[in-house]
Amino acid sequence: MSIEFSLIKGMISLKLSYSYVDDMLVRMAHHSTAIEGNTLTQYEAKCILLDGIIPKAMNEREFYEVKNYKKYMGFLTANYPKEITIELIKDTHSYLLQDIREDAGEFKTIHNIIMGADFTTTEPYLVPVELKNWCDTLEYRLNISNTVEEKIEAIMKQHLRFERIHPFSDGNGRTGRALIVHSCLQQGIAPIIINKSDRQLYMNVLSDLDIKGLTDMGIQLSKDENARMKIINNAELELQSSAR
Repeated sequence: MSIEFSLIKGMISLKLSYSYVDDMLVRMAHHSTAIEGNTLTQYEAKCILLDGIIPKAMNEREFYEVKNYKKYMGFLTANYPKEITIELIKDTHSYLLQDIREDAGEFKTIHNIIMGADFTTTEPYLVPVELKNWCDTLEYRLNISNTVEEKIEAIMKQHLRFERIHPFSDGNGRTGRALIVHSCLQQGIAPIIINKSDRQLYMNVLSDLDIKGLTDMGIQLSKDENARMKIINNAELELQSSAR
């Protein structure tokens, strides 16, 4: 029998069963790493994360890219009520890049470049100041937002800004997408999990600074996630009832 925990923020109440959290874990790990080029399938991610087995010989980095979401999910479910701070951002990166980068959880010290991008990322010495402003702006915009759509717009606009700051030497994409989920849960919104099939559209709207396109994507993904959440939660309740 699982125990549900609830998120209540404003006019929205989310009930996340353990079954749904497991499902979210596998899909977050699979889709976010696949967007970055990880070749493991969703089934293989499920085997690693939920079954504790390695289904086939695989690249060590790809294995850890997926496996790291297990501990990260524990961190997320313990900290989702908290507002995002610089330390929380660094902790998120540290969990996701554990056993992959020696500088996991540390800001970049050398200026990085996004290949093919037509903009320059933030200089290393400016990252702490830029991220403090980023955190303050996100909190302010969420606090003054009155609808789900406005909150999602604030979250996605700040996601775009985060990717332009590019505060870490590696892992900025998966860290930024994890922060989207954190913000959604903190605001009582069904999490936005960007699907690998939407990779090109996602990259295009980021490159074009298309806030509306990114927001529209977030709104639709959140609606889809809410429907999935209800199905999984209801199935778990029915299973519990039949077991009594």
